[in-house]
Amino acid sequence: MSRIGVVCLLISMCCCDLSLKRNTQRLNTRELTVSTSKLKLCEKQKNVCVMSASDCLYTASDGKPEGLSRSDMNFMNTSCHFLMDEESLTCSWIQLNDIRSINTFIISKARDIISCPAILSIVSIFNLTIKSVNLIDQREIFSDVYKVNLSEIIQAPQPVIRFVNSTDTSLNVTWSSCVHKITQCQIRLSAASWREMFSVSEVSKESLYIINDLQPYTEYSLKVSCSYGFGQWSKWSSEARATTSESVPIAAPLLSYYLILDRNSGTQQLGILWKALDRSDARGLIQGYEVSYAPSKHLARRKTIHTSDLKMLVSVMSEEYDVTVSAYNSAGRSPGRRLRVNAALHHDVPAVKGLWVSSDGLFLKLHWEVDVTAVNVSEFAIEWRSSSDVSSSGWMRVNAFTFTALLPDIKSGETYSISVYPVHEYLCGAPVSVLADLQHGTLLDLLGFHLITLTKSSLTVKFVWKETQPNINVLYYKLVLKGKHQTRYLTVFPHKAQELFNDLQANAKYTLYIHGETVSGNFSTATLDVTTPLLDYDEIIKCCVPLVLLVLGFGFFSVLTKTVCKQYFFPNVANPGYSLIGHWLLNAPFEENSKICVLRLENVFTVEQQTEKNIIHVERRMSSVAEDEVISSKICTTSED
Repeated sequence: MSRIGVVCLLISMCCCDLSLKRNTQRLNTRELTVSTSKLKLCEKQKNVCVMSASDCLYTASDGKPEGLSRSDMNFMNTSCHFLMDEESLTCSWIQLNDIRSINTFIISKARDIISCPAILSIVSIFNLTIKSVNLIDQREIFSDVYKVNLSEIIQAPQPVIRFVNSTDTSLNVTWSSCVHKITQCQIRLSAASWREMFSVSEVSKESLYIINDLQPYTEYSLKVSCSYGFGQWSKWSSEARATTSESVPIAAPLLSYYLILDRNSGTQQLGILWKALDRSDARGLIQGYEVSYAPSKHLARRKTIHTSDLKMLVSVMSEEYDVTVSAYNSAGRSPGRRLRVNAALHHDVPAVKGLWVSSDGLFLKLHWEVDVTAVNVSEFAIEWRSSSDVSSSGWMRVNAFTFTALLPDIKSGETYSISVYPVHEYLCGAPVSVLADLQHGTLLDLLGFHLITLTKSSLTVKFVWKETQPNINVLYYKLVLKGKHQTRYLTVFPHKAQELFNDLQANAKYTLYIHGETVSGNFSTATLDVTTPLLDYDEIIKCCVPLVLLVLGFGFFSVLTKTVCKQYFFPNVANPGYSLIGHWLLNAPFEENSKICVLRLENVFTVEQQTEKNIIHVERRMSSVAEDEVISSKICTTSED
């Protein structure tokens, strides 16, 4: 559609709206009442009675006025009724303009009228014309001629309700009429979304009727209308309101429970949750609840507590307990609901996730999530409690398919603690709570996030939350990952301490930032640029470790190979020059001493050495006398042995 078309459409809509407003303003209901004292007989026209002498008109043979400017559009939906006891005639009609005017009646008959006051009687039949004079231009407009039979439009007088007495299931209504000729009446009884009519045939000037089988502690409104048995019913009486009294509650509260274990201290608490009675079951204003509990094996140790709340926390041991809860009002106490709880076994329903509260200025809107793989939830219990005003609190139950709720009766300037309990029959989950107010919504601010892990295909970030009053009312937060070829969004809630992005591209640049949505728009904050690595750490390890092992293996093999080859292919040869015996043989002083010494080799060489072939080479060598003597003495000594 073009811009010109849109503009034309808007103009036409505005014109239609203005025309409707004008037409609405032009529709005005007029009403006129005449009594016998206000009717006058025309001097020249004896068959015409008027309210003003200027209204005397000539009539035709049938008694209808002639030569008048009539307008049906100014006298639409004309209706009249006659009150016999007041001797008055009242007509009402709709006028299509709001111009001020003076209205009068013109009554005429085909025959002469003896007395105008006497014409307003139950047996009278006459012609009625309504005259309207515009006060601005003095223009006169006349209605059509209406044939009036007072016996058909007679209306009984409006009754008056005198008293309404109530019990828990009935109302006693007393009303009065101004005349004794009333033959029947009807009572219209209404409740919040219910209405019923009761016909009363035995009536008198002051009548009494009892309405039974009503709901206790219920407000009803009553109206009465009566009739002569012919003509029109009277106008409804003024509305009377009455409330039936309280009765004993007929149903017991529905119970559910959860267990809280403190692993540090080893103690545990039993949380008992119950549903408020329906109005039809409460049969009055519930003043409180009586909670009693005791170990099943020691019922004599039963404890009883009274509370006006719909929950209670009690300390228990790891054993079976017997719990009973009943409600009471001013009339009595309801039957008790009994529940057996084995505190040694934990069968709690998983708590909700992602509880977030936003505000639209009038209501607080809740949103939460549940684990779809967990046990089926039958309903959710919602509690809100003001931190400063105890009276500003309440409970609400919503069905299992609803994950949002609007909290009513929220006061501005008050901080509320809001909790959500998942309920499954007689089990319920531990509450998840947040603080919120009407100005800011959830009193949590997402300050930013930190990068925890980064791989070539994924990254993990950790969020930083802070309990404070945010500068703006945030409907929700989203974490945005923007890359070259894709953009991803993940909704962030307080229960999510961290978030993971998978299926990323290696060696690619990405931008992370927080996107906040508000009523007036959106904003972005906490931007972080990252680049995924080409290889992950474990991949680098997988590539490097085999190379290192290969180098070490090659080195070890080289050293081992060198040692073995040297031993077999290049053995060590004995050098006599490095031994005392070889040194003596090479430098023996034979010239100075003719004594021959024999060296016994079997005493010198070991068994291993004897297996080898050894060659001793002896040559003459000049040495000092002292050294030769020492060697000779050692050899000689050895030889002598």
